[in-house]
Amino acid sequence: MPQLSRRALLAGLAGSLPATTARPNILFVMVDEMRWDALGCANHPVVRTPTLDRLAREGVRFSSAYTVSPVCSPARASAFTGRYAHVHGVTGNGIPAHNGEIFLPSIVKHYGYHTAIAGKLHYTPARFDYGFDQFWSFSAEGPTPDLGYNAYLKKKHGSPGKWPIVPGTCPWPDDPLGRDVGLFKHPREDFETEWITARSIEYLRSRKDQPQPWFLFTSFLKPHSPSVEPEPFFSMYDPKVMPIPKLPPNAREMRAAQRDRARRHWVDDERMMRVMSALYYGAITHVDEQVGRVLTELDKLGMAANTLVLFTADHGNMLGDRGRWFKGIQYEGSARVPLLWRDPRVSPENSGGVVEKVVENTDLLPSILETAGIPAPAGVQGRSLLNLARGKDPNWKDRCYSQLRSAMVVDGRWKFIDNSLDCTGTRELYDLKNDPKEERDLAADPKNRDRLEQCCRQLTAWRADRPAPIRIAGMATPAYAQIPETERREAIRSAPDNLERPRRKR
Repeated sequence: MPQLSRRALLAGLAGSLPATTARPNILFVMVDEMRWDALGCANHPVVRTPTLDRLAREGVRFSSAYTVSPVCSPARASAFTGRYAHVHGVTGNGIPAHNGEIFLPSIVKHYGYHTAIAGKLHYTPARFDYGFDQFWSFSAEGPTPDLGYNAYLKKKHGSPGKWPIVPGTCPWPDDPLGRDVGLFKHPREDFETEWITARSIEYLRSRKDQPQPWFLFTSFLKPHSPSVEPEPFFSMYDPKVMPIPKLPPNAREMRAAQRDRARRHWVDDERMMRVMSALYYGAITHVDEQVGRVLTELDKLGMAANTLVLFTADHGNMLGDRGRWFKGIQYEGSARVPLLWRDPRVSPENSGGVVEKVVENTDLLPSILETAGIPAPAGVQGRSLLNLARGKDPNWKDRCYSQLRSAMVVDGRWKFIDNSLDCTGTRELYDLKNDPKEERDLAADPKNRDRLEQCCRQLTAWRADRPAPIRIAGMATPAYAQIPETERREAIRSAPDNLERPRRKR
């Protein structure tokens, strides 16, 4: 794959942006459930990510990026509103945003962009376009489900399911977690990861020689479950040499104590951890390869020098840390995500930099808008990280928040977790600088009493800050921002997990 050098980026930028009114294209790549450390450029000992490593070399890597709510829909809504989950209202999967909430694609569309999605959106109600002119869904989302992956697979193979596997390739068909494993039954070009890539490339080609700037949301489900991949990715990594955490001594008892559905989020089998970790990394390398195809197409079409490329995830995966799997909690494996930013308007001299300051996924919207020359409207709670990427923001906030069943504040080196959502129950405190694996809870140390109270005050003030929905002058309220209250109540009632409910106090 051809490399785009710093000099080429700078020369292309000079030739592509003769006028200050020219707006850059925006390629927003999101993956689902990818940990911050599952990158070659983050010194991971196993996973191979040459494309993402290239992005990091040509752009900036934010090594301490956090999701503000570690589950799919709330995290994605925060990235697209620049607002926290308890403010925009998407506090769990299947829960609609509050009326009046406007998402990023609608904003850039209002300012003249053509917009498209290829892959996963995961908003409720699913029937709306959420500001996208072109909608290729990973399921049956959006106004054109006939153009989605489900319809494609059914038409080509007559398959009612998205993840058919070769019989006999799942070692644990009766386990709520292990049953995810399997070798994809169909050719690899029919796998969802490759289908999303093909649609993204189709879109890029359709924008060739068009004067209108574009916004493309390429959104891969992987490395999210199920642990199904085609070859060569299914067998790419040897389970026997996977780096895995040591299970807690009582892992079996902890898992057995969970209800049936919750048992899926716990693991007590070392072999299962090894196999599923190998498939997790195989899925990441598969995504990496496909992102490479998209970037190569940008180069071929002459678009790379005027395209912002950002790569991130909605949340992470515990991968066996503390005997846990998947997401939904505030520990690093679940809450911390990768973030790569290659911006043609950031000086190439900053390429290859690593920013260690704490950033949130609410910071993405104002950063994208600033890159596009669009003013960030009132009500956006995130902050543009462009100057931080340029090394010119010495007063960066360096603090982030998150809330789901528990709440979190990371303030510099310290992480505070409130398991009661009102600071009256179990609390945890970790020194991330000296204890990056969060193995030593310092909350009981009397020396930290003042710090605990300060963190509680920070969380209380954060929860109380609820700015009104953003408004764009001259922009009509989108249909998705006007949901009947009866429909909203029914969606909340039937949501698979109303994750805003706090844990029971202990």
